Amino acid sequence: AAGVTFGARPAGGQAKNTLTVRFPAARFTFSWSAQSRSWQVSMDGTRARTTDGGMLNASTVVVQYVDVRSSRFHDRSGNTSPFSDTVGSGKATVLRDGRAYDVRWERRSAADGTQFTMAGGGKRMTFAPGQVWVLFAQR
Repeated sequence: AAGVTFGARPAGGQAKNTLTVRFPAARFTFSWSAQSRSWQVSMDGTRARTTDGGMLNASTVVVQYVDVRSSRFHDRSGNTSPFSDTVGSGKATVLRDGRAYDVRWERRSAADGTQFTMAGGGKRMTFAPGQVWVLFAQR
C-alpha cells in the first residue's frame, strides 16, 4: 500500500502559485490553475503535454526530499544513474488546492508504503482526488 489518503483539504498550509524543482539534468515547474483546479506541469520551461497533445496536470504534487547517491547503473552515454533512498524518513512538500504543506514522510522498509503526516501534529496528510505526482529531490 502506498500510504496515500485522499480526502478534503486539511487546514493550514501556505498559499502557493508555483514551485520549481531542479535536478542536475532537468527542471520541473508546477503552476496552480484555479480554473482547472490542478497543478500545470512544465519541464525545462515548456508546458508538458501528453502524446495526444493534452496538457499534463496533477491534483497533488509531492516533493519528497531523500538521500541521492550514485548507483551501479549507467545510461547509454556512460553517466551514472542516481539511486534515491526512499526507506527511512524525512521532509516533503505537498502541493494541493493552491497551497503548500510541510509534511513528514516515513517508510520503514522497502516492502512498506510511504506514510505522509502533517508536520508538528502527526495527522495524515490528505491528497486531492486525481493524479498524484511524486518527485524525489536531494535533501
